[in-house]
Amino acid sequence: MKRNFENSAGKRSWLAVFNLLVLAASAAAAASQPAVVWWLPPAREVQLRGPLGEAYDRGVRRLGLPPYDSPAYLRSDFSFETNRIFVNYSGDISGRFIQIASLVSPPGTMTPTTLAEVLRDFSKYQKADGHFGREVDWSQPLEPENSNAVLLPIFWGNSRLLVGLLEAWRSFGREDCLTAARRLGDFYIATAGRFLDPAREAEYRMTGTYAAGYPTDYFPGIEGLALLYQATRDERYLQQAERMARFFERFDTLPIDHSHGNLITHYGLLLLHEATGKREYLDRPLARWQQAVAGGYVWPMGGVGEKFRVSHGTDEGCSEADWLRLNLRLWELTGETRFLEMTERLLGNHYAMNRTANGGYGHHEFAGDAEGPLLLRPRFTEAVWCCTFHGLLGLHTLKRHIVAGSPRGVFVNFPMDAVAAVPTSGGLWQVAITTAESGPGRMQCRIRIDPLHSHRPAIPPEIWFRRPAWAGLAERVDNQGNQAPVLLENGYYRFHQRPGTEGRTTLVFSSSLRVEDRRLRPVALPAGEISRRAGVTLFAGPHMLLASGDQSRPVLVAQVDQHGHVVPPAGLRFPCVDRLEATEAQLRQALHSPARLPLTPWETTSRAASAAFVFDLITLPATGVEAPKTAPEH
Repeated sequence: MKRNFENSAGKRSWLAVFNLLVLAASAAAAASQPAVVWWLPPAREVQLRGPLGEAYDRGVRRLGLPPYDSPAYLRSDFSFETNRIFVNYSGDISGRFIQIASLVSPPGTMTPTTLAEVLRDFSKYQKADGHFGREVDWSQPLEPENSNAVLLPIFWGNSRLLVGLLEAWRSFGREDCLTAARRLGDFYIATAGRFLDPAREAEYRMTGTYAAGYPTDYFPGIEGLALLYQATRDERYLQQAERMARFFERFDTLPIDHSHGNLITHYGLLLLHEATGKREYLDRPLARWQQAVAGGYVWPMGGVGEKFRVSHGTDEGCSEADWLRLNLRLWELTGETRFLEMTERLLGNHYAMNRTANGGYGHHEFAGDAEGPLLLRPRFTEAVWCCTFHGLLGLHTLKRHIVAGSPRGVFVNFPMDAVAAVPTSGGLWQVAITTAESGPGRMQCRIRIDPLHSHRPAIPPEIWFRRPAWAGLAERVDNQGNQAPVLLENGYYRFHQRPGTEGRTTLVFSSSLRVEDRRLRPVALPAGEISRRAGVTLFAGPHMLLASGDQSRPVLVAQVDQHGHVVPPAGLRFPCVDRLEATEAQLRQALHSPARLPLTPWETTSRAASAAFVFDLITLPATGVEAPKTAPEH
């Protein structure tokens, strides 16, 4: 069980919310509910700082820049004022913009100014049957995949507009938005016989599984219908969402041609699980997660391709955001740290790769083989029609999960800079986290807590700080520089600390260079012999390492210590050879050569050139050979 108080921001004080949380926890205990109880802070009230905070702020500012400074551009997918791209996906751009702009607007204020313009008189564009878009005959045959398809793209766009209208209602109390959302929900119900007919399955499959396909465009409506049920408690919308969820099983396979549509539908299934308590709606996304990870559909940098395939030539910011949201929701519902670990991998690598300097998101191009991508191409396209909205939505969702309150204390899920107020059974606490990376694989994370309640004695909560998957055992240092005790339990470090500056604690995480295969599995390296590994990835702490250049799978040479750990060369500049079958003499020569290939995290990799992230690796026992004084780039 969890309690979601995002919608209470600006409506009740945190003290009132805290009292409700305590009552809810007591009721859950009395009813013998599951032990997973999280109290997540409203995203608006969480301060995200550091590099991710800067990225978030740029994303918010991006919403006010061209082309989003034009209300006509934003609403043309239902008003048809301009003939811009994707007007046939009626409600897609407009709905996404309404959703994220409503979420990031300060309480009671619409920002940017175009949000109010888009919502002004929007309902006059809603058709008599409840949908937005062109008048169509819903009984006509569906079209095969093509960029000018009409019927199914309307469902895709309307699914995004339904979610957006509900968010505008929650954020601003706009009853006209809720009324329009109800009519959209009624439209789904009225057309269910046409679009959930087992006798028409061949027709549905004929449309394919890409952008204008039936599995892509129709089933994402589950998310909006589940949210509409939350808002209205009208059982008809829940029943329609469940009916769609049951039929979706016929089409829910991997590989599939649109990861965004598939992942957003699985996110909707999790909303159904929360609404109904039915285990099947949790088990199905859990099974999809396991299948995607084990099967290679999740790439080493933590994200997925635009097409949900092991190997594909492009990614999509929307898909990375959906993968992020799905993992965070799975953690909420299960408490399993593997979903936080995947989130951390994604955020530090693929999500960062997918972001532009102006705060937008979009598409990269990749070179690869049958086993997946190998090389990141420099070409990047900001997808102003979808990814820029959805990428920011992912970061907004993240804000609520960095620190969580619980009857057991304060849970810090990510080592990232943030300030959040979270309730515990002992009171309301402000938690401030500050991080600093002092070298490859080494991070310091400082935690401070302060009471935000004065009506009762401040009893410090227990702190639970998740151990990053990449890190070895942590050191805990108190404010005086002394070692302090810490226990590791269920993937979290558990400890107490005093409030304020005097009780401030620092956790120091460190790790050796990590070697993985292309399926995210650790690679064991022998300590006393030469080892040759084809197709590996290297990580320094949370960061995947890349090498600028057009060469796929450069052959790196490294030494390993007696524990089988790679000895990091100076500056992470690796010796190279031409082939994996190089002789031992050639390997020894490479170790002494000044020609080196520098490996860097994405943030410091040149974006003007291609960058390899899959390597062939030859390791030798460490012999005390040091890196040359000069190490020109290879």
